[in-house]
Amino acid sequence: MPPVDEDKRKWVVREIESWRRAKMLPEHYCDFLQNLYLDDLTVRPKSAAGERLQKIGQASGKQWLYVLVIFSLICLVALHFSAFPPALQIAISVIGTGVLVALGSRFRDSLPARGLTLLSAGMLLLPASGAAILHIQGWTEGPGLFILLVASALIWIVCGIAERFAVLHWLGWMGIVALYAAVLSRQAPHPSWLEVQVFWVPAALLFAWLSWFLHVKFKMTGAVLFATALILWFMPEVYSALFGVARDWIQIELLIKIALVGTLMFRLRRQWMEWVA
Repeated sequence: MPPVDEDKRKWVVREIESWRRAKMLPEHYCDFLQNLYLDDLTVRPKSAAGERLQKIGQASGKQWLYVLVIFSLICLVALHFSAFPPALQIAISVIGTGVLVALGSRFRDSLPARGLTLLSAGMLLLPASGAAILHIQGWTEGPGLFILLVASALIWIVCGIAERFAVLHWLGWMGIVALYAAVLSRQAPHPSWLEVQVFWVPAALLFAWLSWFLHVKFKMTGAVLFATALILWFMPEVYSALFGVARDWIQIELLIKIALVGTLMFRLRRQWMEWVA
């Protein structure tokens, strides 16, 4: 057969291997086709896990040492975390979160999967370590937990915008929504139906307007705020179901709101799809 460019050869071999995994061709057909394109028949494309294991096997002794030392330090810190003074606990949490976020930002463009994993780990470490510190120090009775959750949600929003991570940005707003609902349940334990609507509907309209206002310069932000506005639009019914406010009318309210927002989204589909897409 005529000579094949090396890049094309690799692409063909990968395609044949994908056919094998998907069982699009019998096994012996795949073997025959791969034999045509592989110079060394022992060199077969590996799965993602196989490629990772191969890279681990090819790591140098120095790299193995670095990994073992870092892993040992993490284990020691985790085991003795409760014995550290509060200032050191806070410093470890902040530094750990900062390192993970910095590494995630570094790999965000070159290795997106690794970058998003590191960013997610950093964002989870912050509230998890903060909650552990509050529990260890006995600060759960005061406003410490509320401050931690607010700070975590705001950091998620900021990092989501800075790193173009829409899910993290949206989760930050969902954290704010959950905290807002918790504050309302304490400050207004027995609201009327009208008060519940006033608590949430104006916020939904505000977020919908912000979505339109910001979509030109911040496309991702517009989409996140639009999704948050839709959640807020239905929050009165969710809140009423959770806290027992006029439950007899919840189904009718939901149907009316679904019909209203569905009609508006259909009539204005060209406008809102432009700033969300």
